[in-house]
Amino acid sequence: MVTVHLNGKNYQIDETSSEPLMQQLKTQGVEIVAACNGAGICQTCAFKVISGEFTKKTETEEMNDLPAGQRLSCQCRPLTDAEIELLY
Repeated sequence: MVTVHLNGKNYQIDETSSEPLMQQLKTQGVEIVAACNGAGICQTCAFKVISGEFTKKTETEEMNDLPAGQRLSCQCRPLTDAEIELLY
């Protein structure tokens, strides 16, 4: 388990799970906008990485050409303790 710090709270995330960060945070009560329901095309679940390491960018994330330091919570998982900031 790793800890993700978001909005002043800590959330325990299973970095070995196949569930993406978005799903694991939603399970713990975090409201995350996901207009495409996790397909990775709407970018509404985007977040800014403040610290920590995450899984390699998916093809979907690469195609979206996200700004540096941004990821899609529906497409990745943290590999280490992390701090993030939701963008929407």
